[in-house]
Amino acid sequence: MSHDVTEELIRRLARDPRPVRRVRTLRADLARVAALAAALTALFLAGRGLRPPGVSLLAGSTPFLWMALGLAIAGLAGATAALAFARPGRAGTGLAAIGVATAALLGATAVASALLSSTLTGDEPLWTGAREIPCVVGSLFFSLPIAYAIGRLAAGAAPMRPVLTAWLAAAGASALGGLVGHLACRTPGAWHIVLTHSAVPLVGSVLLALPLYVLVTRRRAG
Repeated sequence: MSHDVTEELIRRLARDPRPVRRVRTLRADLARVAALAAALTALFLAGRGLRPPGVSLLAGSTPFLWMALGLAIAGLAGATAALAFARPGRAGTGLAAIGVATAALLGATAVASALLSSTLTGDEPLWTGAREIPCVVGSLFFSLPIAYAIGRLAAGAAPMRPVLTAWLAAAGASALGGLVGHLACRTPGAWHIVLTHSAVPLVGSVLLALPLYVLVTRRRAG
């Protein structure tokens, strides 16, 4: 009798087999995120242009250049961490990426702040109130398509830690969106491009984490 039950179970399992979905490599998914971020940056700069006075901001060791590098590295490292934690056995890569992202953002902010402190001669306000808000909102707007892309890619893998994956995806996407806003920002103020722009990934990691968690868990369940 048990033999018949076993055979029936085997027939049911074999009746409608589902193909095993192959998970793309971490490198392939990260390349997709980097390409999207680069395309958004190029398109926006083509229409908006670099922050005045232009390319001189990138010449030499300038606060603007340091913040651009910090946001770029933090964004890619954050995306790497999110996608790594969505894959079994890649927790070590995820932890290393978190360290890189944190060091890049904090290091760039520290160096840029030191450079500003040594070059500014007048009383430059650290915060100009409501004038800071449009820049932050614009940067988060550019973060949305990147966040969605990271969320979909992570959900298509094996996100066993959806809370951590969503939070890292939000932080990484916000840093990359912040990079787009940083390069084309028109808000005046020397400290603005350092302090306000460095805060964008922190703000985005809070605001975008819940929507990304919903995206990751729903797609995983589906």
